[in-house]
Amino acid sequence: MAGKDEATGGLRSYASMTYAGLKSMLYAGVGPEDFRVKAATKFLKKNYSVTNNPGMGPAGLFYYLQTMSKALAMVGAETFESDSGARSWRSDILEQLQKTQKVDGSWTNPEPRWMEGDPNLVTGYALLTLANLKSKPSK
Repeated sequence: MAGKDEATGGLRSYASMTYAGLKSMLYAGVGPEDFRVKAATKFLKKNYSVTNNPGMGPAGLFYYLQTMSKALAMVGAETFESDSGARSWRSDILEQLQKTQKVDGSWTNPEPRWMEGDPNLVTGYALLTLANLKSKPSK
């Protein structure tokens, strides 16, 4: 869906799918020393954002926030060590959701790719994200 990376000729990376892959590896019990986890983490540290879906811009932003929040909640860290420094990812995401919520309580993405123009879907993503912000990893 993201197209080809002109520099490498491979598929272009984007953060929502990187977080989805990381989350899947965590569910499968893959540890932090695995080269795939390290590669995903390296990409995410370099491309930390809550205002866009790195690699895709605004497309898929709310799915990205939901996937990001779920993966980071699973990791259990209160801060995310991005290349630009430690980030309070929960606060960053909450602030972004507060900025983008509509007067009627819903959310939509002005970039409608992947049906993110639908307030029913996007509000669902936002509510799942809010739930993830409150969750702590189970031991």
